[in-house]
Amino acid sequence: MIFGNARGSRTPSGLKVAPMSYKKLEAVAEGVRRYLPLTEAYDGQRWSVNAQQILEDTLPRAGFNFHIAEDSELQQCAAFAVPEHNLIVVRQDVYEGLFTDEVFSRSTVVHELSHIVLRHAVTLHRGAPVGQHEFYEDSEWQANALMAAIMMPVPACAAAASAQDLATMCGTSVLSATYRIDGLVKRKVIPEKSLNGKLFG
Repeated sequence: MIFGNARGSRTPSGLKVAPMSYKKLEAVAEGVRRYLPLTEAYDGQRWSVNAQQILEDTLPRAGFNFHIAEDSELQQCAAFAVPEHNLIVVRQDVYEGLFTDEVFSRSTVVHELSHIVLRHAVTLHRGAPVGQHEFYEDSEWQANALMAAIMMPVPACAAAASAQDLATMCGTSVLSATYRIDGLVKRKVIPEKSLNGKLFG
């Protein structure tokens, strides 16, 4: 997390970065998933990303380091990325949550991975007022959108019978799964008929 968290915010809460569309972010996610460790789900498909392995193996092999900080050291956020220094800093309790497959811990790691993939740097647009730019050029909005696309790929969303089903398949919260499917339907990426009337009733 470079600055704040854009989810649910009425104004952008991150840094102003180069603009990215949903379509572009979906394409980036599809490319990134090819290199990530995946866990087999109950349906035999490999939908869920292994966030612990991403942090401890995938990122170091790509030249990135991670540091575990004491809870008292990171009181304002759960983790942060410094892409220009090839570094992710993760709070101790978040790191420990990876071993019990906690949703928050998993999504935090993928969120920080997203900042690195998108090459968000804290020096970009230095001095620009926070919140005075569009969501599509906001570092936090982009990282959240890419995180959702990486964790819940379009084929999984199309195959899921419900938000609960998608959350189970991909290891996310039901709320995140609901937002993800709702967004894909609104953008006409997946047809509404694929929801079978089970997601929002």
